[in-house]
Amino acid sequence: MAQLIVANFTDSGVPKTGLSPLIDIFKVSDNTLLIDDAAMTEIGGGWYKYNFTTYDPDIDIVFICDGTATLGNSDRYVFGGNDDPQQVGTKTIKTHKIQKNRWLRNGTQWIFYDDDGTTELFKFDLKDKNGAAAGEEDVAFERVPV
Repeated sequence: MAQLIVANFTDSGVPKTGLSPLIDIFKVSDNTLLIDDAAMTEIGGGWYKYNFTTYDPDIDIVFICDGTATLGNSDRYVFGGNDDPQQVGTKTIKTHKIQKNRWLRNGTQWIFYDDDGTTELFKFDLKDKNGAAAGEEDVAFERVPV
């Protein structure tokens, strides 16, 4: 699964274009360097991106984007990780996918799907206030984006 990582660089608060930033990505659990000094691509307006093609949403990562010595130290680095809701990460991505993608109520479960409409992101059992299966009379209900 690919994951787009974005970073914004400024120079004294002004968006900085024309950089050649690099990104390092680490696996948190064992400190493995997964990506070493990979080039980022300029989007515009000080924004840059890296397509992390081997991203696994079940593995916690952190990253450091280096805007290079063109910038002063206070503007040079952008940090983040997939557990940081301020950065593009799994929590933000999955929340967005739940909001925009297909939902299915199948008997006593809600199922939330990924972009392809078939891969399950989350599945929840529905319970009433006593903890018993709720809504068994409703066999299926679906929300399909148009």
